[in-house]
Amino acid sequence: MLKKVTICIAGLGRAGHFHLRSVQASELFTLKYIVDPALSVDDLQVDQNVEVLSTLEEALTDSELDAVIVSTPTPHHYDHITQSLKVGKHVFAEKPLGTTVSEIQQCFDLAEEKGLALHLGFQRRCDQNFQALKESIQEIGPIRTIKTSSRDNPQPSLDYLRISGNIFHDMLIHDFDMLIYLLGLRVPESVYAIGYAYDQEIGNLSDFDTVLVTLKYPDGLMCAIDTSRIAVYGYDQRIELFGEKGMAIAENQRNDTVQVLTEAGMRQSPVQHSFPQRYQDAYAREVEIFGKGILNQQFYNVTREECLLSHIIADAAHQSATTNSVVNVAQMYNSCV
Repeated sequence: MLKKVTICIAGLGRAGHFHLRSVQASELFTLKYIVDPALSVDDLQVDQNVEVLSTLEEALTDSELDAVIVSTPTPHHYDHITQSLKVGKHVFAEKPLGTTVSEIQQCFDLAEEKGLALHLGFQRRCDQNFQALKESIQEIGPIRTIKTSSRDNPQPSLDYLRISGNIFHDMLIHDFDMLIYLLGLRVPESVYAIGYAYDQEIGNLSDFDTVLVTLKYPDGLMCAIDTSRIAVYGYDQRIELFGEKGMAIAENQRNDTVQVLTEAGMRQSPVQHSFPQRYQDAYAREVEIFGKGILNQQFYNVTREECLLSHIIADAAHQSATTNSVVNVAQMYNSCV
């Protein structure tokens, strides 16, 4: 029987709670520490052998600890990732690894130098709908256009939005990663984005709550993404691929597929309320992949180049929206790799 991975979860916010459930349900892990200064063991339903600590440094001194899940607030990611890698711990991290290209490069450099796993929390890659969508590409031929809707529900708190890194790096980064997942490492030629803050409090953060992004590729492929911080009807996550030989669509998840049609009109089950319902299985799969990757020395689920590209597209889209200009993505990317 393979050795279990002894693991620590740093940060028990929204994502941290999903990872806690996934780790507890998996046979690959032994959970030894939870790091969160706002919690005590009495606040959690965990095994009595799990210690709740206030700082990550306390856990990293344990030679028996194999790995760390970093789901702390965004501004702390880079420090917690590099601290863990430097002392020989494998890392699974929520995005972003860092706030700059240099910080991302340093995380990958450290992982390679130490021979450690560095996995990223792009959970949509583990969603069975998007996996099936990727498999459909060979049937519909070369892709000509892609349309993506990505609308959150419920709207995140202002406390979260203050530290989120802006809508491009917090929300749209997942859409940019999905383009990379579906298309491979294809670098867009340019990006143009426009945004608006209907919520004045979000506008006061110099951020947007509603954004449209268009990307143009050298071979003519065009992509359009619309995103919003709130969709009152539920979590809205759809992708349409239009190709030379047909079209493929990944639709929203619903509790059931029944449609009732009467003289009063049509009624059907609403889309799922929020991303914890939509991606419950995907969160579990990505943690399983991380555990198996450590045991089988498959140390990356997203390559350095893919991670850098999604970050650079987010930077370019933000620049475009704030300057009302078309931004050359290829030039930005080529100067960094």
